[in-house]
Amino acid sequence: MADLVNVMRFLPVFARLTYTFTTMSPARNQIGFPRTLSRREAELVSWLEIERPSTISLDEMAEVLGVPKRRTYALASRLAKKGWLHRTNAGHYEPLLGESAGIRAANPWPALSSWKVPYYVGLGSAAYEHNLTPDRPGSVQVCVRSGTSAPGGWRELGITLVPRRVLELDGSELEERHRALIRLAGVERVLLDGARTPGRVGGIFGLARILDRALERAEWSRFAELASAAPRSRAAARRLAALTELLGHEVPPELATLASVPSAAALIYLASTGSNGRRGEILARWRVLVNAAPEGIREEVRR
Repeated sequence: MADLVNVMRFLPVFARLTYTFTTMSPARNQIGFPRTLSRREAELVSWLEIERPSTISLDEMAEVLGVPKRRTYALASRLAKKGWLHRTNAGHYEPLLGESAGIRAANPWPALSSWKVPYYVGLGSAAYEHNLTPDRPGSVQVCVRSGTSAPGGWRELGITLVPRRVLELDGSELEERHRALIRLAGVERVLLDGARTPGRVGGIFGLARILDRALERAEWSRFAELASAAPRSRAAARRLAALTELLGHEVPPELATLASVPSAAALIYLASTGSNGRRGEILARWRVLVNAAPEGIREEVRR
């Protein structure tokens, strides 16, 4: 009888526990949908967990599951709503696997790998990828044709589009970075673009850091090829030659040929006049006015 009384006493507690566990919803993603899986969905997610691709397309889903492509549209849509996939571009998705809990961290690389628009990762971002600078830009700098817009799903990815009136893909290559295949500017393209627009690589001090590390790695004959097809390349070459001289290095012959100008040529400023003024020593061979402290530049490179 005593045992029966004890059982009766704990029945309300068991009832509450049973109610709690049977009414708990499955784990939800940041949108609020339960992260449940049907048999077909589980088949795809299991493959993603094993293979760990950075992105997957509808065509690849169809191949993995052995079904026609038309049957993957609804499947991908359901998995996106439940937080197992994130749509980066039309027909392309980034997997959000179990450990993510359906919460997507900002990751620009999978989105770029499936983007069909002509582009390349350049300037300071490419310099950082090539270990030419210790300074990583706050967002990935992506050079595109003027008028190009980013897909709507990119708002929080940390990507900055840099418009170019003429987009020169020469000097960039497809490379695997961060588990994604992206188009990345090479060392010579980084130098040319950075010297044309120093403000995009941290100003003249940032350009000096990149140049100091790139001098021995760059193929200067390749740089000359790229410069021959690019606007404002002569001014860029003069700026690089002047910086090389100020850093105490020998100017590569191909760069010297490109940067040499007649004594009557108009002066260009080494650094931005807005923050550095218009006074300084003139390097006659390049017709560059050094309006930034040379010792300050050398000190920045040494740090």
